[in-house]
Amino acid sequence: MKMKIKLFVIIWFLLPLFSLAQFVEEPAVTPAANAPAIASANRTANIFDVLILISALIFIISLFGFIIGFIKLVTAGGNENTAIDSKNMMLTSSWLFGASIFSYLIINLIKYFIY
Repeated sequence: MKMKIKLFVIIWFLLPLFSLAQFVEEPAVTPAANAPAIASANRTANIFDVLILISALIFIISLFGFIIGFIKLVTAGGNENTAIDSKNMMLTSSWLFGASIFSYLIINLIKYFIY
């Protein structure tokens, strides 16, 4: 019970930090003069959004794979085949985890330099 209260208090005090996040706002442009540029920028932004979504899905899948592999490893009960399979699952999940983080980093770097 004390642990739940401590966790609640920690989250309660960290919540304002997340609400104070500053987001980048795009500068206002005149629509008549920059219509082709705006259309191209929106198309590029949509492509980056899709790539970030795919990267996030890979991250979530790898996280679930790592958790399932850990549970299988803990519950193997001396069965070597299950232990080896779960270790391989955790190794693959960790590679996917790293690849998703790296792809997110690369996508945001490219997005930073394009805009």
